Amino acid sequence: MRKDETKVWHNPELAPFARAPKTGSTSRNSTTQQDSRVAKEHRAALEALFAPRRDPEPEGSKNGKNGRDSTPKPGRIVLAPPPQSDPRATERQRLLGKLLGAEGRPHITKAANEFLGAGFNFPDDQDVHLKLLEHSDESRVREALSSLSSLLVGELPKRRAVLESRLRRIEEFAEDESTRDAAAQLRRQVSGRPDTQNQSAQ
Repeated sequence: MRKDETKVWHNPELAPFARAPKTGSTSRNSTTQQDSRVAKEHRAALEALFAPRRDPEPEGSKNGKNGRDSTPKPGRIVLAPPPQSDPRATERQRLLGKLLGAEGRPHITKAANEFLGAGFNFPDDQDVHLKLLEHSDESRVREALSSLSSLLVGELPKRRAVLESRLRRIEEFAEDESTRDAAAQLRRQVSGRPDTQNQSAQ
C-alpha cells in the first residue's frame, strides 16, 4: 500500500491538477481586464450619446491662438452735425457784437471798418449809430447823425444823456462844418422832443 500511494503521489498526470490554481488565476485576470475594458467603452458610448450637443461655430468666429472673437464689431454710429444757420448771418452777428462791445475811438473805428469790409450794412439801431458817432472818419459820423435823426422821429432816445454828450463834443471838435451843423441840429431835435410832447399833452 505504501508503494501504490507513492506511485499515486508521484503520478505525472496529477501534476496539472496541482498547478491548476495558477492557470485559473491567469485566465481570471485576463477575463477581468477584458470586462473592465468593455465596461469603459460602454460607459464612454453612453456619455457620448447623452452629452448635450454644441452648435458648430461659424467659420472665422474664433482665431486659433487665444480663442477671442475676431469678427469685426459694428462701427460706432456717428450722428450728422445739426444743421447750422447761415454762416454769413453768424459772421455778421459776430462782427456786430464786436462793434457794440468796442470802447474808444480806435477800437470802434476798427470794428466798424471790419464790419463794412465784410460786406455788411449797419442796421437801423440806435445803439449801433451811437457807437458810430465815435468813428474817426467824419463821413461815417455824418451818416450816423442822419440815421439817428430818422430813427428819433418815431422813437425816444434810448441813452439820451450819452447821445447829447457826444453831440456836444462833435459840435465843438469836428473839423468839417457840415458835421458840426448836423450834430447841432440833432441835439436840438433831441432836446426839443420832451417839450413838444408836454405841449401836446396839455
